Amino acid sequence: MTDGAIRMIVLLNAYNLGFTAWEVALMFTAYELAGVFTNLAAGMMGAKWGLKNTLLTGLSLQLVGISVLFAWQDSWSQPGQKWKAILFVTFAQMLCGIAKDLTKLGGKTVTKLITPDEKQSRLFKLVSLITGWKNSLK
Repeated sequence: MTDGAIRMIVLLNAYNLGFTAWEVALMFTAYELAGVFTNLAAGMMGAKWGLKNTLLTGLSLQLVGISVLFAWQDSWSQPGQKWKAILFVTFAQMLCGIAKDLTKLGGKTVTKLITPDEKQSRLFKLVSLITGWKNSLK
């Protein structure tokens, strides 16, 4: 299950339960903020602990984030209980966001390490192009 799939499932479930657009936006705020701080710290973590440990930490956190979502309670969609749902989903999404960024760091760095030096420039151009397209679509 990818991070994007989790976000869509959470979004569609929140819509079906009657959450407003503002409430759903609050659920994703910590996720985005965690991504900013994780990207800043991930390079230092990779250098200190190694790529393998960074990658395994990311994969483990993704499993934890997905598992946390199974504790959802339908009673949280009631008008007086929505704050519980927002905090719960925000926490789970934050874990999944951190996991995605740690895994992404490991994956991109390993690709760089195994690419021959004479093909590095072409690889970086391709990665830049794909990343630009992805961000444009977002």
